[in-house]
Amino acid sequence: MKFTFLGTGTSHGIPMIGCSCRVCTSADPKNRRRRCSLYVIAAGQHLIFDTPPDFRDQVLSFGVERVDAVFLTHPHADHIFGFDDVRRFSTLQGAHIPVFGSPETIRLMRQKFEYVDKPSYGFESVPRVHFTEQTGPVTVGEAGITPLPVWHGTDTIYGFRIDADGKRIGYIPDCSRIPDDTLALLTGMDVMILDGLRPDPHPTHFCIEQCVEQLGRIGAAKSYITHLTHCSEHTELQERLGTTVCVPWDGQNVEL
Repeated sequence: MKFTFLGTGTSHGIPMIGCSCRVCTSADPKNRRRRCSLYVIAAGQHLIFDTPPDFRDQVLSFGVERVDAVFLTHPHADHIFGFDDVRRFSTLQGAHIPVFGSPETIRLMRQKFEYVDKPSYGFESVPRVHFTEQTGPVTVGEAGITPLPVWHGTDTIYGFRIDADGKRIGYIPDCSRIPDDTLALLTGMDVMILDGLRPDPHPTHFCIEQCVEQLGRIGAAKSYITHLTHCSEHTELQERLGTTVCVPWDGQNVEL
């Protein structure tokens, strides 16, 4: 199993429009953060987790050539508004692509992208997908994907656990509280990737201190922080976190 961080930034992206702070103007490419997305190759299946506004740039920049399934954490703009570009993959593959999310996420996807289900368009004109409400574990080929319900402010949304090739990855890019039932699903993790927005507390996201605390409770073999704002410079944050938690960068590849 291997994965690529397609985006590690918050909803604004980094650099942020109209900002001249030292992180937004940094020459270090590790400080350029697209909106959050993850690409996983598991048991030979090519899986995408969220399709943010940067999705087209992400797949072109980091060599994504196939998508066998899409999993959506929640229907906020920074996680879904690149969805139309899934149509290039359904066209290339000549097939409908399954798209999984909570019942509420799928309901809103059908509203926001209502043209997808219209039969009047040609095959190549819209994403050819099968919207699927996910309420429990599903399999794509021999890869197992389990939804991880978490709190994002007052909303219940999903993270996901991916099981394949004898390995286990957890991915929760937006979160302010992890219920006990979900924590129980995060035992024996090889990799855990978790929301840690900024140094200061936030009502709908873990701050960096809370993220590190939760990652310590989960105890994965390797831990990563994501969904970072321009409040954190890459090298400085990594030095602060030491070897306990890794600070990823866009395009980083990890093979297990």
